[in-house]
Amino acid sequence: MDWTYLNIVFLIILILPCAVSQVYWKMSSVPAIFGQNTVLTCHLETIFTNPKDCTVRQWSGGPERRGLVYNGYSSDKNKYEEDVNFGSFEFSLIIKNLTESDINVNYTCSCGFDTSTKKLSLNENLFHYPPTGIKVMFSFEYDLLRVFLDIKKVYPVPKCSLYFGNSLILKIVPVTYKTNGFVYSITYNASYTFEEKDCNKQPELKCTFEHVTEHVIFKGNETYECLVYESIPLLLNNATRTHVPKKDSQATKFPTLKIALIAVALLLITIFIIVIIVWKYTQRCQCKRKRSIKKEAKLSNEDELFIEFQ
Repeated sequence: MDWTYLNIVFLIILILPCAVSQVYWKMSSVPAIFGQNTVLTCHLETIFTNPKDCTVRQWSGGPERRGLVYNGYSSDKNKYEEDVNFGSFEFSLIIKNLTESDINVNYTCSCGFDTSTKKLSLNENLFHYPPTGIKVMFSFEYDLLRVFLDIKKVYPVPKCSLYFGNSLILKIVPVTYKTNGFVYSITYNASYTFEEKDCNKQPELKCTFEHVTEHVIFKGNETYECLVYESIPLLLNNATRTHVPKKDSQATKFPTLKIALIAVALLLITIFIIVIIVWKYTQRCQCKRKRSIKKEAKLSNEDELFIEFQ
């Protein structure tokens, strides 16, 4: 037997546990929502160690790369807190009010000499930034509905659709979106022609996010008729609705009535002008005829006097 080979294998067995980390951490609050608390949990199952048996139990790293929690004592109680279950093989770090600065930086959990370090990376399957800086506009003109949505900050990119009542009408694709720090600024713009089935139903814009059960809905409090003669803007800012009062159905008849009256008036004026022109023309013809008759009579009398004179 090759004793050199056995010695090498024995050394590898001794060194391997030291080279490979015996603990690991992962985010246990999924999805992590910006503005809310996020929990990172350090697992000790591989070393069968209870958190109370760790000679040093510590979390470090973060945006300032420093100690965060040491054996239960926080360096900043307003930002970090430890959660320990002494009946398990794990302990956790609570990051309060998650912000963009807390993302894409390293965090380390330690139990004695066993440590685990990795980056808390932004991932659309694990993070959610609720939409802020929202501007929504529904504009009705005749039988056309125009929809405009602008969101200053959101993550990930939401999928938005237009509904009338409970019926899906149109899936809206983002017109533009760009990064705003780690998150996005997005604009949606679409138009839809009313159909008879959409009349007197409430339009609403529904936006959903991957791996987030809650969705965002923007809608008014009234239904709208299909035919409207003037544009009726409906503005929603942060889901607060204000709008110009809608005209009733009788009011919409006034423009047509006015147009009809104007047309009749123009027709009467035209007929009156034609009658005046014809009357004046007739009078002029009669005057010319009378002058012609008088002239002929005068010439006839002169001829008779000339004959008598001879």
